[in-house]
Amino acid sequence: MANRNLVENLFESIRLCRSSKYNIYLIGSRLWGTNNKTSDWDLLIVSQLTMKEQLSNVHKCQYDVKLMDQQQFIEQVKEGSIIEVICYLLNKQEMIEHSFDFQSIEINLDKVNSWLNQRQNKDLEKAKKFWIKSNRKSAWKILRHILHSRAIYNYLQQQNIHDQHFNLTIEQIQTILQPATLLCQQDWISLEWNQLLPLFNQAFNQLQNTT
Repeated sequence: MANRNLVENLFESIRLCRSSKYNIYLIGSRLWGTNNKTSDWDLLIVSQLTMKEQLSNVHKCQYDVKLMDQQQFIEQVKEGSIIEVICYLLNKQEMIEHSFDFQSIEINLDKVNSWLNQRQNKDLEKAKKFWIKSNRKSAWKILRHILHSRAIYNYLQQQNIHDQHFNLTIEQIQTILQPATLLCQQDWISLEWNQLLPLFNQAFNQLQNTT
């Protein structure tokens, strides 16, 4: 899905050195298939060379970018971070830009599950704070992301994947996530947190039982 205009505009906007090699991955709503006309471009950019002084995150213009170097990316995959795992498994043709290959990395699904469990607790606390402060749209997106992440994990577990010989396409990802997206109801936003949490837990359990 290479888009030269997008890539050139991106590099100009966030002032990355064009002489270096980068892998650029689509993440966020445009990957999940939940984006709308006003959605930002959420991207993960991995530098082949070690980045010593660059920021890890950049939000500028329509881009919301997470930056890391190759070693950081590999460590995140090994630790089970779901976004990096998905990007590692993404088919090269689906990347915004592919400039270099990684060494083979074994995917440890037990670590992915552990990472998700730890992250879910933090994300629920964050969502609760947003909800109480009336930033319910942001909280709702966090809840949906929890369901999306679990749906991806369930699929990977079913496929018994281990390394880069298994690939995902964006179409596959969006198909996998569709049931989770449907479980996260828009009308939740009108509820109080103590009313919402049981419904979220019910949706989470339903997702577990149907994937």
